[in-house]
Amino acid sequence: MTKRGTVLLTGSGLLLAVAVALAATPLPTRAPSPQALWRQIRFLARTHAVMPGSHPFQPGSRTVDLFTVDLANGTARAAILRAGGIRRVLRYPVGSLLIKENYDPNRKLDGVTAMLKLAGYDPTDRNWVMAAYRPQGRVVAYGRVASCIGCHALASRSDFVFAPPPRVLLSVAVWRAFFPEQKISPLYRRLLALHPRAIVR
Repeated sequence: MTKRGTVLLTGSGLLLAVAVALAATPLPTRAPSPQALWRQIRFLARTHAVMPGSHPFQPGSRTVDLFTVDLANGTARAAILRAGGIRRVLRYPVGSLLIKENYDPNRKLDGVTAMLKLAGYDPTDRNWVMAAYRPQGRVVAYGRVASCIGCHALASRSDFVFAPPPRVLLSVAVWRAFFPEQKISPLYRRLLALHPRAIVR
């Protein structure tokens, strides 16, 4: 302390003060622009960042996107691996980005959906930014998307994140409520018959 009462910090004391100041700094609560998020999504696609517990071209639920590829950034991957699987993650850390690429029967990209966890963004709905894009990046939906949240809330135990089929499945009735204009995939129907315990109740 100096004669005027000012505390001088050096060495570890200074580092501790900086750490406390950084910890007290609020994390950003504004979502990135849809274009900025799209760039992150494309980077993960180019680097083949397949989500742990998933595999490329797994079965989708709709005939229009018969196959899906789940991707995850490093933050989400670490949470999944640390918990021992997608279904065991109770809360994803801030910065987690989860992506589903949807492919048609010819394995041509048909659309992309994504979830980004952002501190304080939407506490009622677990702070997820929801996004949907056309294959070239045109925005279909972005932000607090009620239809996305309504469906994903069924997976509340795993922080609104569904494990890939056949580990988690939506019943035909629930599926039709969210996709009334779409046809259900015959393969998905077969999975429902084979794995009744995986159906979300």
